[in-house]
Amino acid sequence: MKSSLVSRGFTSILSNKKINLIFTQVFLLGSLMFLSSCLGDDLTVVSELNQDFEGITEVEVDGAFMDVQYIGESGKQVLNLDAVLRSNSDKKYEVKYRIVGSTLQVFIETNSRLFSGGAKGEGYIKLTGPRNMKLDLEAGSGSVDAHNVVATEIELNVGSGTISGRNITSPKISLIVSSGSGRVEDITGLVKATIASGKLDLVRIDGDVEGEGSSGQIAFIDINGSVKSNISSGKIEMTNVKSIGQINVSSGQLFATNSGLSPQTNLKASSGNIYIQTFSNLMDYNYNITAGSGTVRVGDAQSSGTLNINNGSANTIRGEVSSGKIEIVN
Repeated sequence: MKSSLVSRGFTSILSNKKINLIFTQVFLLGSLMFLSSCLGDDLTVVSELNQDFEGITEVEVDGAFMDVQYIGESGKQVLNLDAVLRSNSDKKYEVKYRIVGSTLQVFIETNSRLFSGGAKGEGYIKLTGPRNMKLDLEAGSGSVDAHNVVATEIELNVGSGTISGRNITSPKISLIVSSGSGRVEDITGLVKATIASGKLDLVRIDGDVEGEGSSGQIAFIDINGSVKSNISSGKIEMTNVKSIGQINVSSGQLFATNSGLSPQTNLKASSGNIYIQTFSNLMDYNYNITAGSGTVRVGDAQSSGTLNINNGSANTIRGEVSSGKIEIVN
C-alpha cells in the first residue's frame, strides 16, 4: 500500500514537471513568434557612416550581406568611407570601423543577444581613395567590387555574392568564390582563383593564372601568361591563352581554343575530357600520353592505348587519361 502511494506520488511529480516543461516551451515559442511578427518587411536606415581618413595604406572589409566597393582615384590622398545599412530591426545590425596602425577595418556588428529571427538587412560600404591601397574585401551574400587599384596584395572573397574587378595591378591577386559568380578584367599580376560551385571569368590578364575548383566553372580569356588549373566535376574554358601549364580534371572538362602549348604542359583526366585547339606547331614537341579505356589524339595520330610521338624535340608534352579523352589539334 505504502509502495503504491509512493509510486503515485512520484508519477504525479513527473507529470507536473512535464506540464511545466510543455508550458515553458509553448510560452517560449509564442514569445519568439510574437517577436518575429513585430518585424515587418519595410527596411529603414539603421546605421550609416561618412568619414574621411588620412595615412591609410590597407583596407579590410567584412561586408556580410552588404555590397562592398573600393574605387581608386589618381592623385587622391584622403580615403572616404560611405556606408549605409538598412534593416527592419533597428538594434540587430550596425556598421562599425576601427583603425589598427595604418589599416582601416570595416565590419558589420551583430547583436547576438537580440533575437530577431525575421531580421533583414541590406546596404553598401563604399570606399574611394588612393590608387595605391592593399585590399582585403569580403562579403557573404553581398557583392565585392574593386576598380583602379595598385597594391602589394589584393584579396576578393564572396560566398553567394558576386565579384567584380577591373584595372588592378598587384604581384598577388587572390579571388575566392563559393556559390557566387564573378568577372575580373584588365589585371596585371599573378592571379590565384578558387571556386566551389560558382562561376568566374578571368579576362585580359597580363600575368600567370592559377585556377582551382570543384563543381564550378572557370573561363580564362585573353591571358598573356601561363594557365594551370585543377578542377573536379567542373568546367574549364580557355580562349587566347598564351601557354597552357598543368591541367588536372577528374569528371570535369577542359575546352581550349587558340591556346598555346608549352614545355610545362601536363594533362591529366580521369573520366573527364580535355580538348585543346592550339596555335602552336605540333611538331615542336614530343608527346607521351597514356590512356586506359580512354582515347588520345594528337593531330592526325590517335590511340586507345599509349601514344608516343618523337619529333626530336627537347620538350615533351605529357598526359594521362583513364576513361576520358585527350585531344590536341591545330
